[in-house]
Amino acid sequence: MSEPKAALRRPEASERESTASEPKGRGSNIGALLRGLAVLDMFERERLVVAVADIARQLGVHRSTASRLAATLAAAGYLEPAGEAGRYRLAAKLAVLGELAASDSELRRAALPYLRDLVQRGGETGHLGVLEGAEAVTVEVVDGWQTVRMHSWVGKRSPAHCSSMGKALLAGLGRTELAVRYPDAELVTRTRATIATRDELQVCLDRVRARGYAEDQEELEPHLCCVAAPVFDRAGQVVASISVSGPASRFTATAAASIVTDVRRAARQVSTVLGAPATIPGWPVERR
Repeated sequence: MSEPKAALRRPEASERESTASEPKGRGSNIGALLRGLAVLDMFERERLVVAVADIARQLGVHRSTASRLAATLAAAGYLEPAGEAGRYRLAAKLAVLGELAASDSELRRAALPYLRDLVQRGGETGHLGVLEGAEAVTVEVVDGWQTVRMHSWVGKRSPAHCSSMGKALLAGLGRTELAVRYPDAELVTRTRATIATRDELQVCLDRVRARGYAEDQEELEPHLCCVAAPVFDRAGQVVASISVSGPASRFTATAAASIVTDVRRAARQVSTVLGAPATIPGWPVERR
């Protein structure tokens, strides 16, 4: 006698919802990300702890889905358990990200008045840059008032070894860190004047530290010259650089001396606002 067939059972609503919420490709991944961000948005000063039941109600999902979202965020370091099971609070990873965001804003706010003053003095375009990998990234620009001037923009990226801004930033790295960022002995060249090898770059950076400023003599673009100086934080680390750029015809020997003085002054002023120490090992002592 044959075994009776198992009766077909229609899935419960909770099971249907759970199955539908499983990742099924890129669209589902984006949906899961948006849900995770929605969970983080639930936290406020008056709501420091959120329960799984709250998440389910807020997002309109089943409790099991809400529990998985919270557990995933906790595993990634964004949430942590808060006493009773099923209750979560924000974790330290978000504080670190918040500090980084605040640090960037603080840097730009601190630099902008001095960058404007620097541009007003000489008329050349001024920049504030930070280092990302082996690139100098412009995070603030003040256009010069000269008729012929360099055109730049926030977000512009340049090979760090080609620009004064980048070299002032690279000079804050140790030899080991520099080798990590430049694993190849040969470097990409942009003009005939560009530094071509890692050994040449190291010699150049030693000179930048000895003098307290960096130069770009048509190394990034033909007919373009730049001068930059590093900006230090309260720990004495290079966190940014300030530079001015203009046509080579205006960066004569006489003009360059004045430009160097002004750029170093602006960088020193910003460093002071950021709480940098008066004396930084390996760098020239700056008069305040």
